[in-house]
Amino acid sequence: MTKELRMAPTSPRVQPVQAKFLTARQLTVLKLMADGLTTTQIAQALGVSFKTAATHRDKIRKRLGVDSTILAVRWAIRERLIEP
Repeated sequence: MTKELRMAPTSPRVQPVQAKFLTARQLTVLKLMADGLTTTQIAQALGVSFKTAATHRDKIRKRLGVDSTILAVRWAIRERLIEP
């Protein structure tokens, strides 16, 4: 049985934002977040400090208007930036 991810077109916790509002680096970090990498793993993958990786994650969530990684990933799926 295949599970399908269903999301409402608009959610009070997710504000619609276009991908152009994220920098190329933020899109890269968002994809790594979607792959399940921790902040430490993201920092290592990008060759940056933990603090820099954490700042990228925070800015992504702030720009998307969400308060969790899962909501940021759901947004990326809805915008077809990543595959579910």
